[in-house]
Amino acid sequence: MFLDDDDNKVTGTIGALVGAAIAIGIWCLIGMLGKIAFIGGFFLCIGAFGGYLLLGKGISKTGLIISGVIVLISVYLATRLNYSIALCRAMDGELTLGESFRSVMTMLALIGEKGSFYKDLVFGYLITLGGGAYLMYKVGMFDDILDR
Repeated sequence: MFLDDDDNKVTGTIGALVGAAIAIGIWCLIGMLGKIAFIGGFFLCIGAFGGYLLLGKGISKTGLIISGVIVLISVYLATRLNYSIALCRAMDGELTLGESFRSVMTMLALIGEKGSFYKDLVFGYLITLGGGAYLMYKVGMFDDILDR
């Protein structure tokens, strides 16, 4: 039903990147409220896979892999960006967001909180995996993948 070997991998990848970028924004908005929610992972999967499907005019197994890799990278970027925003806010504007993003891991190591970053990262991957599995189940993609 969903897998299509005639997809356009270039435009599909662009769609997945754009969708993931929008979802990272949603993830960070949720993070600014002090929450990490299942919905963030769900939006990330919708953004990446849906963007690929929309602009790629279909999705192949290769497209699934490309979108999956984009999702994995996006979870890391979203988690790091959440921590960077929190650091930037805590420093009362002494750091720009870019400086905060570059130095967040060093700052976390200095205060002994690097473990909390990795805990949140693992939790982010788990909620994204759950959101993605739920999405794939609801649209029937598991049936199509298993039938091939």
